[in-house]
Amino acid sequence: MLELERNSPIEAETLREFFTRCGWQASEATAKLEWALAASDEWVVCKLDGQLVGFGRSCRLDAVNRVVFDALVDPRFNESGLRGEIVRLLTENAGRLEKVSVYSERQAGLLFPPPAQEEPQPVRFQTASSRIYLGRQRTPSGDDE
Repeated sequence: MLELERNSPIEAETLREFFTRCGWQASEATAKLEWALAASDEWVVCKLDGQLVGFGRSCRLDAVNRVVFDALVDPRFNESGLRGEIVRLLTENAGRLEKVSVYSERQAGLLFPPPAQEEPQPVRFQTASSRIYLGRQRTPSGDDE
């Protein structure tokens, strides 16, 4: 089962293992991730059957500027939309006048090696049926269904 959790406790060593699996190469990685997590206002952890498959964090710079960092997903989930969901969760409480910048190390090309020649097969999530119950809905006349 896929779980997305906001600000749930996570050990820096678990994060280091995940970042390494995603291609991050840094000396003293655990210490750097401890510092990054401590400096973050919020973070999102995504697990599939207990295994970390996605992570992202954000910091508010001031009243109108927020930055989303390290929006990473396991390479198997690159085309699943999971990264976008992590970013959405990190920005959903942004104010109307707030400016949000999103950075990932892979985009910046700083800590990640170039992508491998052979990409793993992406995991795709099924979309919900249009007939699925999503709670009370208003009819055009304004009555609840």
